[in-house]
Amino acid sequence: MKQGLAALFLAYLLWAAPAMAHTTLERTSPASGAVLSQSPSELTLTFGEPTRLTSVAVATASGERRLDFTPSGSATTFAVAAPELAAGRNEVRWRALSRDGHPVEGSIIIVIRPPSP
Repeated sequence: MKQGLAALFLAYLLWAAPAMAHTTLERTSPASGAVLSQSPSELTLTFGEPTRLTSVAVATASGERRLDFTPSGSATTFAVAAPELAAGRNEVRWRALSRDGHPVEGSIIIVIRPPSP
């Protein structure tokens, strides 16, 4: 009986493992939390596994949605032309589909210093 339960539990783990394998954002350029003197011309998002990036949006500190655009790039790294980011806190929100088809999303923060007087 114990062997049957152990086999059933092992089968469950093997079946459930692919469904739990959601992609993660490994790194970005600029990095989340970066404080820059000027707006970057490009945003790069690198995921831990092949991913389909479905949207990227930029919001200002007031929460205003600035721009949605279609990214291009490989299945793990996506380079996106960046809009002119406003001085202050900007949130870059992304959404993607994992290899298993489950949606994942997140955001990074980029701060642009105001110009010196």
